[in-house]
Order: sequence, then structure tokens, then C-alpha cells
Amino acid sequence: MDQTTNALRGEGIALSFGGIKVLKGLDVEFRAGEITGLIGPNGAGKTSLFNCLTGAYSPQQGTISYAGDRLNGLPPAARANKGIVRSFQHVALCPDLTVRENVMMGIARYGKAGWLSAFLPLPAGAREREEMARSADKALVDLGLPDVGDKFPAELPPGMQRLVEIARAVVGKPSVLMLDEPAAGLNNSETRDLTTVLRKLASTDLVLVVVEHDMDLVMSICDRIYVLNFGEFVAVGSPEEVRSNPDVIQIYLGSDDDE
Repeated sequence: MDQTTNALRGEGIALSFGGIKVLKGLDVEFRAGEITGLIGPNGAGKTSLFNCLTGAYSPQQGTISYAGDRLNGLPPAARANKGIVRSFQHVALCPDLTVRENVMMGIARYGKAGWLSAFLPLPAGAREREEMARSADKALVDLGLPDVGDKFPAELPPGMQRLVEIARAVVGKPSVLMLDEPAAGLNNSETRDLTTVLRKLASTDLVLVVVEHDMDLVMSICDRIYVLNFGEFVAVGSPEEVRSNPDVIQIYLGSDDDE
């Protein structure tokens, strides 16, 4: 399959808040079968771009499409129903649900008996509850969390909560998975586990995009990297190309002229 067939694309995406240009006419293509990194300093516009692509923000200009279908005007829930899902920069788990139930939220909307039946002892949803619970447990095992399903989020350290959120994102087998700083709060061991999981997730059917400040992680797993600064792309290419790009070096390391 052509990698570009199921690509998530943005053309001319422009976003402003109160006269401040946050995104300046960006063209982007996230391809199936690749892990794409989106990096840049704080305030560069990375999360704003995620929000535009997932429907949380409506850009003033530009077109967003997936697999050739225009997404402009579709709310986040409608895009999620098309398989476009994301994690968030800050962990957003429901404290009153168990870890398993939090992960089940990632597939409850697909149930025929309705999402409420996934969490209430209604006869119509009994079989679906069992199937969703098995899927949730498998996602947790795949993320290296085999024994936490019955715990509550507050009982887990921050790094494990982050992995639970990623499990919730992947349990529904999305077509587009956008991860906003997935390694935030993880220790070295958990980051290594995450790296292994992300490599396993990469497939010809999945568009996988990672916003991350951990440069070692980005450089080790990404096929292509977009570098964003002040709402504009300053570099796009392979890890090797980005690592040696003088504009990227300037952004991250500065230069003698800055001293």
C-alpha cells in the first residue's frame, strides 16, 4: 500500500489567538507506516497543531484531511469515530474508575449496547463488558502493565499513569494515533519500555505521530521529524538530516553569536 494513501494531511493551517499568530500556514503530511516526530521548543505551536488536527481547535485558514476525506468542521468525537485519537500532555484519567475501566473508555463508544452499559451491570451489555475488559487487559499487558487493572489511578506513580493513558488510546486500534509527550514523567526503564511499544505499534495501517522533548527517544524511533518554531516549520527530514540542520542546532544549542 502507498504510504501516502492513508496520510493525515494539513494544508495551509493558520491559527491565531487575539492577533497572535500561533500557526503560520503549515503544510504537513503524517504517513501511515511511519513514526513521525514533531519537536520544537516550548510555545512553538506543537500542541496547537495537534488540537487543530483532532478538532479541538478550528484553524482560521487551511484544510485538514485523512485518507482523502476532508475533516474541517468535524468535532473531536466525529474524528475519533474515524479512528483519529490522541493522548494529552497532562494525564487525564478518571480518578473514580479503575485502571481497567479507564482503558475500556477507549473502546466503549464502539459498543452496540451503548457506552453506559460498559460500566453498569445491565444485562444487555454483559458480553460487551467482558470483551472490552479483555481488550483493556491486553492493552495493559502490551504496555508492560499486567497487574494494575484493578487499581485506581491515584495508586500508580505518574509514569505508570502516563502508560495507562497510552493504553486507553491504543485499545481501540486507531488508524491515527497522536501522542503528546508520551515520555513525560517516565523513568529510564519506562522510557525504554515505551520505545519498544511504539516500535511494535508502527505498521502500514497506522499513522503514528509523537510530540516529545526527549530527543534520544525521538531520534531513535522516528522515520521523519518536523521541527516547529514560532509557528513555522524550520526543518523536515530524517533524524540524520534534522540532527545536522543548522537551524535546528541554533534553536536547541544556540550559537557563539548569542553569547
